[in-house]
Amino acid sequence: MVRRMCVLAGLVLLMSACGTEDQASTGDGPTRTATETVTVTPSPSTTTAPDGGTESAPPEAADTKCVAMELEGEIANADAGAGNRYANLVVTNKSQRECTLYGYGGLEFVDADGNANPTDLVRTPNPGPSLVTLAPGESAAKKLHWGVVPTGDEPATGRCQPPSAGIRVIPPDDTQAFVVSHDFGSVCGAGHVEGSAYFTP
Repeated sequence: MVRRMCVLAGLVLLMSACGTEDQASTGDGPTRTATETVTVTPSPSTTTAPDGGTESAPPEAADTKCVAMELEGEIANADAGAGNRYANLVVTNKSQRECTLYGYGGLEFVDADGNANPTDLVRTPNPGPSLVTLAPGESAAKKLHWGVVPTGDEPATGRCQPPSAGIRVIPPDDTQAFVVSHDFGSVCGAGHVEGSAYFTP
């Protein structure tokens, strides 16, 4: 618990020097978006709780890391079962150079107007960090898992949380974000979502 709180405090301090907002919405199914790049500051309603692994990229990747303005994304392979939702966040290098991803990065649920929704991101090493090199046009993925069953003091009927129409995606070792649209609906457990590190699909 102490280790988790320390990691949480460090991430909040790292991200608190930046600004916020922006997003687009869509209906059901995967949609390629990622045209806007924004600077993200966690809102009061957002808790980012990383867990597992380290975000320190190998030294050789320091000058080649992919940044938000070079990426676009979509939600793919969505699946559902027993109150759980599963999907892959797929990011594609839209730049003209080769770049790298190492680690988990961050994300924040947003509503159809681009306002932040509660987000409780937990890192799960399935898989953990490995260096992913993306040539122009190549993609990497990140596994996502969230629930739609109310927990704690969330209402048993109606919406457990405000519906989310997309996510702001923050690449590893970056403070800028790009927006991916998807109809997540209400993410219960105060926006609890588990996310793997990026990997080559």
